[in-house]
Amino acid sequence: MKHTILTLCLLLLAAVTGHAQGIAYGSITNFDTVNDTGSVCHGFEIEIEDCHSTDISHTYNYNHYGVPKITEDNSVPAHPKCIIRWESKKNTDGSWAAYTAIPSGPIDPTNGHQFTNPNVNFGGEHFGVGYRVAVGAVKYNWLIDNGSGTLVKGGAVSVAAPSFTYYAPAGGNPARVQAGIKPPELPEIPVKEFGPAVWVKEIRTETHNNEKINLRELVSDDPNDDHEKNWANGEPDEVEVEWQILQEEYGAGDGGGNGELMAAPEDLNNGDEVVTRRYEFYEYVGPYDENGEAKADKVGADDIHGEGIKTINGVEVDLSTVVVVGEYKGAQMAAVDAEAGVTLIDHVSEGQINQAYAGRTVVVQGVNPFTATMEGVLPAGMTFNTITGVLSGTPTESGEFQFQVTATDALTEAVSKNYVLLIAAFAAAPPPMSVVDTQPTPVIGGTTTGDGAFEPNGDVMVTAEPEPGFTFLHWRDNNKVVSTSSVHRVTADVNHTLVAQFAPEPKLQPGPTAGSFKLVWTTADPTWVLEQSGTMAADSWIPSPLVPVINGDNNEVNLPTGGQPLFYRLRKP
Repeated sequence: MKHTILTLCLLLLAAVTGHAQGIAYGSITNFDTVNDTGSVCHGFEIEIEDCHSTDISHTYNYNHYGVPKITEDNSVPAHPKCIIRWESKKNTDGSWAAYTAIPSGPIDPTNGHQFTNPNVNFGGEHFGVGYRVAVGAVKYNWLIDNGSGTLVKGGAVSVAAPSFTYYAPAGGNPARVQAGIKPPELPEIPVKEFGPAVWVKEIRTETHNNEKINLRELVSDDPNDDHEKNWANGEPDEVEVEWQILQEEYGAGDGGGNGELMAAPEDLNNGDEVVTRRYEFYEYVGPYDENGEAKADKVGADDIHGEGIKTINGVEVDLSTVVVVGEYKGAQMAAVDAEAGVTLIDHVSEGQINQAYAGRTVVVQGVNPFTATMEGVLPAGMTFNTITGVLSGTPTESGEFQFQVTATDALTEAVSKNYVLLIAAFAAAPPPMSVVDTQPTPVIGGTTTGDGAFEPNGDVMVTAEPEPGFTFLHWRDNNKVVSTSSVHRVTADVNHTLVAQFAPEPKLQPGPTAGSFKLVWTTADPTWVLEQSGTMAADSWIPSPLVPVINGDNNEVNLPTGGQPLFYRLRKP
């Protein structure tokens, strides 16, 4: 049986190592990173070697720059490159429409979650990209203005990339997952024997559950809110590795002594658990030797100074007097799911008339094959392949095009999403726009309308209409409940994917004995209150002492028979 692992992590999956005995799979990613370039930035770019555009799965777009542009470079046919570029558009006066500020001071790692709010701009962003194959080198760069209105690469981001390896059950042992992480890439022409060094702190959950976790749920805007999912997925966490240097040794086949941090394998005792981890990165500011090797390999109890006495470049150094840990650089939130179902991406990139559109995977396959359908309109010259789930072609007309994709597999109930595709006219620079699209969940629960591309800060109204037998519960935006009204107004300040949550209406079903009944209602809405009354008079209703039993996605209560007649109702406060 083929297993597909969806990895939710800060940066991209590293290349599969030669000694791995299992199988490494693709990832969906989410990370926060601090702008340490010293300049105001206007975008971010990720370059992945040995990767096609159709290997890219999800992207995280809830930042100042919106949906990235994905392109493919096949100048070296045996080693294609994929470039994912978040880039600010320009205002009519030629100024940049979006930016990432220079931090006013060091950013505490506990504040990294604030990057999830694009209305806050204090020196960092959340980005994310995933892919479904083992890839080669991965490079990350902020984008800065070169002084003439053109964006160029700023300094490389010194944050490493994790990977997960899956080991199938064998010899009576359960399936296992092992996390690994490598140092930042060496420069193309190394100037010293060792590459850049960075401190990493590894945090894992003590236990696992089978609660699925989505890309947007890895980074909560309030990690202390028990009602919001975050990287720990509801499990207690502990620090597995307090401080370790990541630094690659040039020419060493295994990367050298600090060339990799491998976690202990974790058992999947039930086979379907979700394993989660967090990696935090800090600047290394300790001493180096003449070969560029970081020499402070331990951190003292104050988490700032080094530990021990070493001879460095012929001089004896008491590292307890030397600051070796610098500023926080970013964090990776990672999860792996060995029993993933089919999913849909959040948004599609913009295109331009008469220019080839890099093939974009819209339907991301899980462990089982999927079936997909599309409704709506695509620009002439473009097609959606219902077998592969890929959108591609060369558009020969410009404008705004809306379509809906629905997909399902043997493991997952149907998922559906409305998409807005913008195609710019010839030689025209796309103006600043914010896309608002909607998604009904579950698909059979209802329909949603109001999608489109809007001028920044425009007023947008979306509507949810339940199907017979269903009720509307709420709208979610970036995984946060924002409205319980089926008609919801939103400001088009950034790209929004609004999820309308529907649920089956409460119903009476036959009970466990002849002539008995049970009341069934969804667990998706915890606000329902079960009440009872002997007369049904307006002032006679009181909370019922009956305790519901959770069965799958439903609450169930067996209504008593015999005795004094009672009336029961479910009420929403």
